[in-house]
Amino acid sequence: MGFLITITSAQTGMSDRAAMVSCAYELQYYLNAAPDVVISHVQMLCPPALTRSDRWSLEDLDQIICFQGIATQESAVVYRTSHGVYKMGELDLRKKKTSQVWFSKKRLENHLPRISVPVPRSASHQMYAPLYLRRKSTKSPKFA
Repeated sequence: MGFLITITSAQTGMSDRAAMVSCAYELQYYLNAAPDVVISHVQMLCPPALTRSDRWSLEDLDQIICFQGIATQESAVVYRTSHGVYKMGELDLRKKKTSQVWFSKKRLENHLPRISVPVPRSASHQMYAPLYLRRKSTKSPKFA
C-alpha cells in the first residue's frame, strides 16, 4: 500500500508532478512538512489482498482515521477511499475507543504551501576547482 500525491510547485507553477509515500505516517508528515508545493490530489495505491480483487487499484483517498482502544492496547486504522473502506488492525470498532483523523479531504483543501525563500546565487556559492589546481607552481603536487 502506498499513496500518490499530485503536486504543483508553488514557486514555478509547474504542475503534473507527483510524490510517492509509503505509509499513513509518511503521508501525514509530507502534508505537514512539504515546502513549496500545492497538493491537489491524494490517491491510495491498493494491493489485490486489500481490495480482494485480482489487480492493484488506484483510488481517491477521502479519509484516514486511527482508532485506539480505551480498555485494550489494540488499534486500527481505517482508510476511506472512493471505492471502499479498508480497516487495518485488530481493534473491534464496536468497543470504546478514541480516534484521530490523520487525513481528510477538508484538511487537504485547507492545506497552504509553505513558501521558502530562494537562496540568492552569488559568487561565493559557485563551485571552483580545488586550490592546489589553481596555484601556479613549478612543483607538481605531492600526494600521500
